[in-house]
Amino acid sequence: MAIIRSDPWEEESNSATALTKRTETKTRDRRLFRFQDLASDYYQEYFRHESFDKTSTSWKDNLTLPALTICSSNFINYTRLREVMTEEGDSDALEALRRVLSLLERYDGAGDFFELYEANKATFKQLVSYENRRGSIQLRFSLNLDAVIFGTPHYFFDGRGKNITDPRKHMQTTKSGMCLEFNNDETFQQSNGGPKGGFSIDLNTNVRDYLPTTSSHGFTVFIRDPDENVMLNVGGFVISPGTETFVRLTSKSAKRLGPPHGTCKNVPNIYSKRNVKFESIRECWQRQVIQAMIGKCGCIPIYFAVQMWYRNRTNVLDEFIELIKTVRAHKFYESIYEFTSEEDVARYVSMTNGNASRTKQDNMISEIERLKKMFVKSPYFPYHCSLIQERACTLFIDNEITKGKLKLEKCPEPCKYREWDAVISSIPFPPTPTYFNEFMIGDGVRTFADAKENIARLHVFYDKIRVQETEQIPAYQTHNFIAEFGGTVDLFIGFSFFTLFQLIEIGIATCVLRCRKIKISKNDNFLIFSYLNSL
Repeated sequence: MAIIRSDPWEEESNSATALTKRTETKTRDRRLFRFQDLASDYYQEYFRHESFDKTSTSWKDNLTLPALTICSSNFINYTRLREVMTEEGDSDALEALRRVLSLLERYDGAGDFFELYEANKATFKQLVSYENRRGSIQLRFSLNLDAVIFGTPHYFFDGRGKNITDPRKHMQTTKSGMCLEFNNDETFQQSNGGPKGGFSIDLNTNVRDYLPTTSSHGFTVFIRDPDENVMLNVGGFVISPGTETFVRLTSKSAKRLGPPHGTCKNVPNIYSKRNVKFESIRECWQRQVIQAMIGKCGCIPIYFAVQMWYRNRTNVLDEFIELIKTVRAHKFYESIYEFTSEEDVARYVSMTNGNASRTKQDNMISEIERLKKMFVKSPYFPYHCSLIQERACTLFIDNEITKGKLKLEKCPEPCKYREWDAVISSIPFPPTPTYFNEFMIGDGVRTFADAKENIARLHVFYDKIRVQETEQIPAYQTHNFIAEFGGTVDLFIGFSFFTLFQLIEIGIATCVLRCRKIKISKNDNFLIFSYLNSL
């Protein structure tokens, strides 16, 4: 029997080779696993769509101030209303108006609003009937803008006094009544920092003309984009008479990303001032509330109707009138709502002449009265809400929102917008009786005490002529993914971005050679590259 002996040196060599192969296999497996892990991280990071905000500050030679809307806390001239209703023999309606406004002011939202109505149904009907006979209380007795502005010139910008020459550019109907507006045309370009380089105005509250139910004393100021529209009392701040208020602004601009990196969305603006395409968050909220009022209460708020009429946006009103005609959405108004007749419209037009005070600035008053008459003669006037309907409907809608019965859609952030941070401070005004006697006496304010009770001075300005710009940027973009993924592939398996072009080049050369019937072997890359170089 033959004995076969193995060479110990050969066995050792075979063992080392097997160990090397196993080691290489494990290393290759580890590399492949690590490559898969990194590739998965890059993939997940890319599809998380994270972003970051890039903020910078740029100094300017001049900077546009925001637009301003200034509204009195009192939306009706009660002195004139009381005098006219007494002269016309409507003392009962005047007393009913006081009683209903007091009831609405005291309503805290806790009880059932329909119970409040049922208990005072006769009074509500009496007031609606009065407005159908005599005309809109809000239009007839709205505040005169000339009475709100104290002194001449009407306002100052960059240290120079200016007067209002075209009232249409400075008037706006809102829930708070007739309001003043400035800088809708973006002409206030401040080049010097500080109050002297900005906007200043003296305002008169005319507290003697306040409704008994007016709960606050002063003015509400809205800082807004010139393209933005203010209708409801949302987002403003209050200044009090007897104070000089300084509003120091910081201008900001923002660019946001839409899906998948961000949540911004441009919503078409159907109520815009200058046919601007997209609405702000405040305008989005206002739109939903006004649509709810029209849909649930069966009439158009007078301030909204007048705004749309003045801007020739009658297509918006036409849509709502069709809604009102087809749907009487809420039983609260079914029993008291009546369309104003043609006779009522004609009577109101004839009554409007002579009701306004002519104490000063007759051209401003007459222009506002002319615009009122234009709306009254329009086909949209019969569908507006009376004063009591509007105030009651506003309370009803607010109550529905508070209790969660009426759900409003979440308003998305616009993808591009401007905003302003404001630092507000105030000091007593006028400072002394001597200052009052020297610079302020007259124009309806006779004593230092009257000035303290009625006059407020407002300054709106930039302290520094600069803009803070914020831009939302994707944290991990397509080119980042390609670069990092390609680097990982090159590191672990020797495949890079340039290898892709080499493979394409080899593929083209192979196809060309086969088409020309040139025989090539599997390893004959030299022939391929030689042929490519000869082209």
